[in-house]
Amino acid sequence: MPISETPNFQPIEITPNFSVTTQVFPKHLPQIRKMGFVRVLNVRPDNEEDREDQLPSFLLEPLVIKTGLQYSHIPVISGADFPEMAIRAMAHLCSHEQQKTLAFCLSGIRSLRLWALGSALSGQELPEQIQLYAENAGFKLSQFSHHLQRLSKSQAPIYVTDDLANMI
Repeated sequence: MPISETPNFQPIEITPNFSVTTQVFPKHLPQIRKMGFVRVLNVRPDNEEDREDQLPSFLLEPLVIKTGLQYSHIPVISGADFPEMAIRAMAHLCSHEQQKTLAFCLSGIRSLRLWALGSALSGQELPEQIQLYAENAGFKLSQFSHHLQRLSKSQAPIYVTDDLANMI
């Protein structure tokens, strides 16, 4: 069954203003708006492994906006580094754009990890609180502990490249 036909679209709440989910499709957009989300955050680069089911960002964005939602795209390659630009962009959203956001990627985990890194860098949440939010939602971020501590102090480098962090 193609991913686009997968039932049970169910966002996972991390905080009252941030949730994660799997791939978002145009048919989900009215439901996302009804759930009270204001922003859709696409963490997937175009043309990942399921490209036949993944709408490119430039086609998804106008559909999201037409539905009355805001759209952001911070692409992070699955299984690769979390680059400085992506972490800083997420930190900006965490500190300046407090709208209720639904972030998506293939599994939701990359979105969660990007949020955690950006939240730590922005100083909006303490590393321990970030890990607690993740645990309460059913995720573990123990492999990110030292990254969260470092970023919360704005200590360089502002990127994550180790093998454990890249296991998406």
